Amino acid sequence: MSVRLSSAQIAWNQDVPDWVAALITQCDQTSQNSVAKALGISAAVVSQVIHNNYAGNMLRTESLIRDAFLNAPVDCPALRETIASADCLAWRQKAKKRSSSGPVFVHMRRACLACPKFKPEAEE
Repeated sequence: MSVRLSSAQIAWNQDVPDWVAALITQCDQTSQNSVAKALGISAAVVSQVIHNNYAGNMLRTESLIRDAFLNAPVDCPALRETIASADCLAWRQKAKKRSSSGPVFVHMRRACLACPKFKPEAEE
């Protein structure tokens, strides 16, 4: 058992949610900094989530972690197909940037900005 998992079990009263366990697994396999970078959040937020003392938008953070590491299918209305949640997250992260162009990017950026999964007002 990893130190992170032990800490999480104490912080979450032995009831560590599956998405926190997935976060811990990813941190143990790579590093907390690389996981934070992949999620687009700070390493401090990752630590606070693991230790169940994050004061920010925990639902948004849970959604990011589920999308990145649990990879549930998402029905994408813009692509008119089911895609992996990690792909959905990648499109949402690209939509935040305004540097790319091209018809597919423009279409997806507009669609992502209008999607309920994209919530810029809930940023860290």
